Amino acid sequence: MPRKPNLLLFNYVMDSQDPLLSHQLEAVKSLAGNFTKVTVITGKVGSIDVPENVRVIDSKWVPGHRFRSLVSLIIKSTPVILRGNFRSVFFHMTDLQCAILSPLLWIRRRRQYLWYAHTGKSLYLRWSAIWINLIVTSTPGSCPLNGSKIIAIGQAIDSRRFTPIPLTELDLNKLIHIGRFDRSKNIESLIQAAVELREEFEGVKLSLVGSPANQESQEWAQNLKQSYSKAISNGWLSFSDSIPRERFRVAMTESGCFIHAYLGSLDKALVESTMLRVPVVTINPEYIKIFGQWGAGSELSLADEYRALRKLGPQELDSELLRRYLIAESNHSLKNWTSQLSRLLQ
Repeated sequence: MPRKPNLLLFNYVMDSQDPLLSHQLEAVKSLAGNFTKVTVITGKVGSIDVPENVRVIDSKWVPGHRFRSLVSLIIKSTPVILRGNFRSVFFHMTDLQCAILSPLLWIRRRRQYLWYAHTGKSLYLRWSAIWINLIVTSTPGSCPLNGSKIIAIGQAIDSRRFTPIPLTELDLNKLIHIGRFDRSKNIESLIQAAVELREEFEGVKLSLVGSPANQESQEWAQNLKQSYSKAISNGWLSFSDSIPRERFRVAMTESGCFIHAYLGSLDKALVESTMLRVPVVTINPEYIKIFGQWGAGSELSLADEYRALRKLGPQELDSELLRRYLIAESNHSLKNWTSQLSRLLQ
């Protein structure tokens, strides 16, 4: 039996408690079984429990201090790149790190793979594409580049953490959005949809869970909350800070319908909700291509989709939720993602 190769991996965070990026630790642990040794160079180390064959190097990336962080990254990475015994390199969501280090890795003739699941065409991505072997993404529409260097393998959702919630435990009047709180997520569209729907379904409530990623988003979020202060005081609109990923299922159980308006790549939260068999109301084109929509038509609004959902009887709704769940489990599970990615990296 051939010996398993070694892997060098770059990511942002190794922390099971990180509200946004704890899945990067899950990915490392899942990949580790397919390699003799995995060396992880990360920007931050928090609460971790990794297999014995995983070595973690903290480059101490400091948000807002890019130059200093890059110098630290180069200092920590260069000895590993020059002397390390590895066949492939995987950059997990780290296009900037890839842009800096990929030329040196190319000189060393190491195979390089970048996970990129965003629709924004960054300069780092375009530069990295010159040097690396493949850009790996979740769906064809989740990467802004085209060509033979792009491959889609689905999202990586650990289905053990997202066991289905019985339909009888869900309250469809309770809408929830969980994700980064910034303008690109079209948060105001969610509120406007709830305002419109409350004219027909007066019990509708909307919970927005997430924290701003930077100072600009924080100021925007504060202004948004002030604009809807009356709705907040009336009790049908609420804002909460980010929650750990292990709280995602609990939060969904306490609500009943995930609402989402981001028009870019396929968000993990959409697939996670689908694995929980929670109804998803979205205008995200990547989700609709894969799972379909509730109403009939090509340009349905969030309110239209919700209305179509509420017209379904319990049995019909449960059947559709099962159909979507099976697609998610088959094509977007951590097991499937790990299997496909490991074949590429080996």
